[in-house]
Amino acid sequence: MLRSPSAAALERLAHAAGATDRELDRALCDVGVLPPLDLSQIRRVLRRRGTRLAISSNDDGHTIVQVVWNAQLAALVHHDGRVQMLGIAAA
Repeated sequence: MLRSPSAAALERLAHAAGATDRELDRALCDVGVLPPLDLSQIRRVLRRRGTRLAISSNDDGHTIVQVVWNAQLAALVHHDGRVQMLGIAAA
């Protein structure tokens, strides 16, 4: 990723979780995430009520989308489309 995604790109990603696969694919690409074939897990974490998104990066500079529920970091969507649920999400 050459530059960080804009706040507008994150907002589009949040809205695209409830839209078509094509729109979600595009929104993921716009923030630097390679869309997986099965979008269901990403949709599940992004569509939860009160979800907030933030961007960070790993040591290699790849994008990580941070998913926050109730002011707590709950999941990470990695640049390769992998979703990592964090321990707090199970509580």
